[in-house]
Amino acid sequence: MSTDDPWRPRLAARARLKFDPVAKQELILFPEAALALNETGAAIVRLCEGARSIDQIVDLLSKNYANADRDALMREVMDFLDTIRVRGLLQ
Repeated sequence: MSTDDPWRPRLAARARLKFDPVAKQELILFPEAALALNETGAAIVRLCEGARSIDQIVDLLSKNYANADRDALMREVMDFLDTIRVRGLLQ
């Protein structure tokens, strides 16, 4: 998938983001399973509401992670989104 792709990721209808107060972390819940997210993964998923492009998501994350190289951040975001997309958690 290229960064020119007009894809505007959002969680699949069968998935939802939820904070687990016991584990003190965000989870993606989907039928009969859950995926625990680290802080960066949760930040990415929160921005995937179907209105922002990948470039816009990376731009917003770049502001929060000022010391991060934008190209490296783009690769990390794309890898993460591809991983959860393959699992059917994004559309």
